[in-house]
Amino acid sequence: MLYILETNQSNGEVTTLEILKNEYSFSSFTGLSDIYAQSWAPKDASQIKAVIQIAHGMAEHSDRYEDFAKFLCENGYAAFANDHIGHGKSVANDDDLGYFGERDGWLGFVNDAKQLTDIAKGEYPDKPIILFGHSMGSFIARSYCEKFGGDLAGAVFCGTSGTNPMAGVAIKLANMVAKIKGSRYRSEFINKMAFGAFNKKIEKPKTPFDWLSRDAEQVDKYIADKYCGFLFTAVGYRDMSMVLHSVSGKSWYTNVPFVLPMLLISGQSDPVGGYGKGILQVYRDLKSTGHKNVIMKLYKNYRHEILNEIDKEVVYQDVVDWADKVLSEK
Repeated sequence: MLYILETNQSNGEVTTLEILKNEYSFSSFTGLSDIYAQSWAPKDASQIKAVIQIAHGMAEHSDRYEDFAKFLCENGYAAFANDHIGHGKSVANDDDLGYFGERDGWLGFVNDAKQLTDIAKGEYPDKPIILFGHSMGSFIARSYCEKFGGDLAGAVFCGTSGTNPMAGVAIKLANMVAKIKGSRYRSEFINKMAFGAFNKKIEKPKTPFDWLSRDAEQVDKYIADKYCGFLFTAVGYRDMSMVLHSVSGKSWYTNVPFVLPMLLISGQSDPVGGYGKGILQVYRDLKSTGHKNVIMKLYKNYRHEILNEIDKEVVYQDVVDWADKVLSEK
């Protein structure tokens, strides 16, 4: 599929960019289904500086990153993204949404992402790879950096979380619910325990998802999308907690390559990041363990989905500026 992207310049001129969109399918590491993936890239490959691979968040999908991907293309990057197992188009049927397997399903997130990296390398063998992960996708990206970080030129952790002492409790609770009710049971109690307080600092919220963004139109789109906001299964919540737990211990900090450039970005009003406290904790722990090339930026008043916030273009540009700087220093 070919897009023609028109951009109005400050001098009144209109420039056009041809963007080539491709779709891919490959078997998930979990064995549950095929993984759906897609890419956006300038048709003229000579314009591509690097590949930015996107790992989306919990209970959403890669289509929601198309505007960001097109902006990346405008700035000389190819973008690749997949729907995680149990999300979007990476399910055998909708009953599998939020289900990643009976055991160790969380390992599939990272291994499936690595399969997409290999596809991107096959298409652009000489281009550096930068990994971008949002929310649960940032947990996946952090785990990826521990296992395969030596293959990356840089990593962006967007809307990530600090160490959550409740992660261990959540794993035990989810296992208990799965044992009593079944692994595919969808527990409103677990969901409320995980997200029930996320609107507490918002005055007169209109929806249960106002914590995502100040942009009401984006929140409404999220609510109307059947592939967004669905409940994870009991073992699905366990797997999400396992990913966070795996990147919260001391071993993660010592296993991530010390030379890997990392950018931590989050909204100051994001409950996932502890309203800035969790992000600061991850940043300080990385610096204290010898990771020198780490930058953190908090966006005042921005909520969780900073790529779907009011003035989201500010974040878009900051990511590109950071990536440009990383590439210039190689």
